[in-house]
Amino acid sequence: MKLVTANQMRAIEQSCVDAGISLDVLMENAGLAVAEAIRAGFDEYDGGGIFGKRIVILVGPGNNGADGFVTGRHLSEWGVSVTAILCAKRKSPDPKRELAEKAGISVEDGLSADGIGIFQQKLETSDLLIDAVLGTGTARPITEPLSSLLFSALESGVPVVALDLPTGINSDTGGFDIAGLPADQTLQLGYPKLGAALSGNPSLTGEIEVLDIGIPFGLDSQVNTELLTDDLAALINPERPFDSHKGTFGSTLVIGGSQDYLGAVTMAADAASRSGVGLTFVATPEPAYKRVAGNVPEAMYRSLPVSSNGNVDPSAAAQIALEIATRSTSVVVGPGMGNNADTAEFLAILLSQIDLETPLVLDADALNILAKSHKWWERLENPAVLTPHPGEMSRLVGISTAEVQRDRITIALDTAKKFNKIVVLKGAATLIASPDGRLNVSPWVNSGLAKGGSGDVLAGLLGGLLAQQPGEPFEMASLAVHIHGYAAESAKRGVGETGMRATDVIARLGHFYRDQIQRLSN
Repeated sequence: MKLVTANQMRAIEQSCVDAGISLDVLMENAGLAVAEAIRAGFDEYDGGGIFGKRIVILVGPGNNGADGFVTGRHLSEWGVSVTAILCAKRKSPDPKRELAEKAGISVEDGLSADGIGIFQQKLETSDLLIDAVLGTGTARPITEPLSSLLFSALESGVPVVALDLPTGINSDTGGFDIAGLPADQTLQLGYPKLGAALSGNPSLTGEIEVLDIGIPFGLDSQVNTELLTDDLAALINPERPFDSHKGTFGSTLVIGGSQDYLGAVTMAADAASRSGVGLTFVATPEPAYKRVAGNVPEAMYRSLPVSSNGNVDPSAAAQIALEIATRSTSVVVGPGMGNNADTAEFLAILLSQIDLETPLVLDADALNILAKSHKWWERLENPAVLTPHPGEMSRLVGISTAEVQRDRITIALDTAKKFNKIVVLKGAATLIASPDGRLNVSPWVNSGLAKGGSGDVLAGLLGGLLAQQPGEPFEMASLAVHIHGYAAESAKRGVGETGMRATDVIARLGHFYRDQIQRLSN
């Protein structure tokens, strides 16, 4: 499902005009689709239908406001008492307003001296408020008098349906203006909007529904950003032939663990073993090996030699890891590995000698070590997926975490292009960026994943998937993120966001595959 920015949506609308579909037709289609969705909502949840309801529409200055007038016109024709509150000056003549007034809509000037008072009075008896203020046009800070109107709406407690985007959400970055108006439902017109997917806070948008407004198929070829869905995940999921054997599905090697960090490599290996991969190897330093070997019965363990200081012996350990890597179709490096001079040297030897065709997953301490290595990407020719959280990303690119979070898309895409690697920027609405400009956005927002071990699970799962499809790192990274989020949602339903652990996610990784089979059979 394509995700569009404000400029991309305008380009698609212009393509419609070029194809003979006017903006007026799109507005009429949009207004009718919104009105029908609102009517369906009252039919489903209210039981008494929409006739006789009272609805207030906040009308902005542009096309979003015009969509609001068209919506109100249809609602009025269906027996709804509709009041439109103007919260910005509109161009004159205003044909959509004129048609709405002819249909019985009452129009009040929210900018007048008593505008806020009128608005507040109307809200006292309203069943619903429609936000048709800015849509995808939120780019500058919200100021008076709009901020007071929005605050009055918020204070009233009247349910809010937003057209395209709630006022206050930036359509391109997902940032939210504190003076904005959260919605209980967002009806997106034609395409889902990138800002809603990036907002990372469902309480701002409520339930999102995308409405068909008559845009022809194929006008979105310039859009490289997609929302991960179950359908997309099913499309890229590796096939499992009926006559397969364990060699069919490749093998992954997980390198990690240390005397101080024992759990990470176990969780990564456990997740890998649940990915569908044929074989899972684990290489971990001797002190860790003694304590974790066998924790994942399906995995095969090898110990890595250590020096007298207890750290991994760089040269000897690298040779063992490289030998196992020759029998692996993907390699995961980093979970619990530790960050010291010996592990840095070990990583340098490993990455300089590993087969150039072997795809890599670089996570956790592997990323922290690379962040201190001068132009490491110029020496690493392997296809690789980097899986940083915002803090690790800040170290990789040399900026603050706050700067990373402020413009996640630009940072992810620029980093993928600079390093010529796939980048998975973890967080609410995780991003998967490709050097060629493609970007996938995860729909999952789950605070239960904001805990130690979640990244280790993702890295191991990704390694297992990449072993099955080594030539498709972008697709497998996207699939891993989706399955990981899907399993986390299942864990949230089972034990709640607060109580869930990374191991709860591992236990539910198979739920995606189970449910996929059920979807395909229906």
